[in-house]
Amino acid sequence: MGQAGPATAPATTSPAPSASSSGSSLPTMQEDELLVIKITPYKPSLVRDPFSAPTDIENAAKGDLIDDIAVKGRIVTNGKVMAVVSDSRGNVRWLPTGYKFRDGELFEINEKAVVFHQRDVNSTTGTYRTVVKPFKREGGK
Repeated sequence: MGQAGPATAPATTSPAPSASSSGSSLPTMQEDELLVIKITPYKPSLVRDPFSAPTDIENAAKGDLIDDIAVKGRIVTNGKVMAVVSDSRGNVRWLPTGYKFRDGELFEINEKAVVFHQRDVNSTTGTYRTVVKPFKREGGK
């Protein structure tokens, strides 16, 4: 689709009238000069997926929920204990103690489980509940 160039009505200019008996030195405007039509092209800019709700996009950018995390185990690297977790998309990550989620944080990693402090997303108070997720071993194939 081609873009049309700006279309304007041809404006005819007339010489300014000389001072008349009324004493007015302002030039009179022709009717064509008052009516100028300019085409403004429509330039849509879509930055989000039109088939997903805006809340889905906003929430995905904020991080994972504790309920969506599966704990696989723990590892110790360079003297630091890390939890091996899998998110709802299947991504496996190593997370340290204190890692922040959208609704809480990873509080403790012990030999049998990982402890989370989970806040209510809609609450304005600082209360939380303790969620203990034991390690889930995947069966050998």
